[in-house]
Amino acid sequence: MMLIALSILLCTNAVKATALTYDYAIVGGGATGLALGVRLSEDPTKKVVVLEAGESGIGNPNITNLRLNSNNFGTPNDWQFVTAPQADVGNRTQAQVQGRVLGGGGAINSGMYLRGNKAEYDALETLGATGWNWDSMYAAVKRSEHFTPPSQAEIDALGLTYNRAFHGNSGPISVAMQAVNVSHFFPDYAVPTLRNLGHDMNLDPNGGFHNGPSWEFLTILPDSSTRSYAVSGYYLPAINRTNLHVLTESQVCKILWASNNNSGALATATGVAYIQFDASGSPQTHTLNAKNVIVSAGPLNTPKVLELSGIGDPSVLGSLGIDVVVDLPGVGANLCNQVITAASYRIKNETVDAGNAIRSAIIDIQPYEGFLNATDLARAEELLQTKPALLSQAQFDVMKKLIKEGVPQFEIAWNIAADANNVSTLTFDRLILSKPFSRGFVHINSTDPLDPPVIDPKYLSAPIDKFLFVKGIQYTRKIVDTEPLKSIVVGPISPNSSVQTEDDFINFVNTISTSEHHFVGTAAMTPRNEGGVVDPSLLVYGTSNVRVADLSVISNLPGIHTVSLAYTVAERAAELINAGDRS
Repeated sequence: MMLIALSILLCTNAVKATALTYDYAIVGGGATGLALGVRLSEDPTKKVVVLEAGESGIGNPNITNLRLNSNNFGTPNDWQFVTAPQADVGNRTQAQVQGRVLGGGGAINSGMYLRGNKAEYDALETLGATGWNWDSMYAAVKRSEHFTPPSQAEIDALGLTYNRAFHGNSGPISVAMQAVNVSHFFPDYAVPTLRNLGHDMNLDPNGGFHNGPSWEFLTILPDSSTRSYAVSGYYLPAINRTNLHVLTESQVCKILWASNNNSGALATATGVAYIQFDASGSPQTHTLNAKNVIVSAGPLNTPKVLELSGIGDPSVLGSLGIDVVVDLPGVGANLCNQVITAASYRIKNETVDAGNAIRSAIIDIQPYEGFLNATDLARAEELLQTKPALLSQAQFDVMKKLIKEGVPQFEIAWNIAADANNVSTLTFDRLILSKPFSRGFVHINSTDPLDPPVIDPKYLSAPIDKFLFVKGIQYTRKIVDTEPLKSIVVGPISPNSSVQTEDDFINFVNTISTSEHHFVGTAAMTPRNEGGVVDPSLLVYGTSNVRVADLSVISNLPGIHTVSLAYTVAERAAELINAGDRS
């Protein structure tokens, strides 16, 4: 209790200040924040500081070895957030893995690299993010990427496919395809089975059309298990820049404001206050001065920083006695994330070599028609007649339009592994509702900056989400009943053979499903009168020099794994900020 009281006091009355004034103070050293800091510091006349709450993680094998990524979960490299009980998934709480280390989620994620469909990015502009569309974001993400194609021998061995034109040549983040220790189960059984289901292989899902099955791309050095992420790709090559300072174990508690902020005028930030712990473990608060503040703390922590700084919904701030600097009810609203589960099947002994791929070798991403039958399609259409709670009408209309255009809604990832007795199991280890309609919120309920926020994503609260998720899991039964896979499958492991009816599968979802870690939307780039928090230049409404640059600004989740989008936001933000400086 004394620690809580002390941290509140320290963030109210900062005890130490630095005389240096930075051009940019970036709150959060995750994938976006660290990459953005490096890009802005390419101008030697600009002084940039990045403040990261976690440690550096440099040299930690659980970070550098992509196979060991889950060893970070539940450790100090993870914020270890937990949701409120989720009424529509059995009233269970959900663990929310979020990177608390330099490089953020990109340092501890599974490394899956995927871009969405052109229409999903263009939809962001439709929702108010002028200039944020496929063309601008595609150019930005390619600036972040260095793609290494597989060798001809690897292509010949597995049938790997890609399109070189879809990828960047010289960016900081290495992207490669899995080609080492990949089982021939995939070309011999998975690909033919998918084709017999009418799911033709997508040659490369990164060029604006990611429908169908494809070989998986990873943020990894080629032919290795070494992770490529913001630290190794962006920061370490720039570590000796004298105009770039990176402060780890430095948790920002709030933005500091000019004392002459007048009612009706734009609020002007003068810097930030942040907490570091001394040798005895006691929190000490410091301040630093900055001409511009960029909040890049991620969709769960960015609202917390804004609200502690007086930006947000007056009802939330007022209940905690926080003075309102900017009235922005959209802060912390529009929280969106995917739900995930797995289904596994026993393979007949000695029919396939399981190999030892790092991740699922093939993913299959399908629109409605790819996993729903005619009866299911009619039911889905019926459920889409009613707008889910907390989803804006504009987003509802856009999402229904994307469905009609055939944008994928469900992901099925294929993985095969063998146990110590060489018994092989096929696991669809990522069954993901790609584009959920359910929306929730994240808000503070304390003025202590060390307290976690209240996270309520309201998973599967939209009836259409529960229906689609269940149908996607059921569809795996059809997959394993299709040749040539059918000839080598013994039967289901999880859900087991007793799970047969739709109600059985609903109960499975309610007891087994978990959360993905692909949050977006809590500082949406939409018009202010529609709940938006930032404008298309990333400026927070009502401020003159505070921006948000992370996945919080993405108002509608593309049906992807989000690390490619995090680097997209970094590159696009650097482009916009630099253009503004030159104007």
